[in-house]
Amino acid sequence: MKILLLALFPLLAQAEGMDDCMMMKNQNDKNFCMAKYSGSAAFCDRITTYEKRYDCVRMVIKKQRENR
Repeated sequence: MKILLLALFPLLAQAEGMDDCMMMKNQNDKNFCMAKYSGSAAFCDRITTYEKRYDCVRMVIKKQRENR
């Protein structure tokens, strides 16, 4: 039982972080946050600020390379 709880803890921690993203008012910050947790550049495409979109795409690429 303890092993199951330890295995689920990272998933619960990530879900809590995504809840924080959903409550953000600024859409650019919200999309950046969602991209950070999902590892998907689809959220980066929704960012209107060029610099933040660029940083987002670079972050997602780095995260995807680390997970290989």
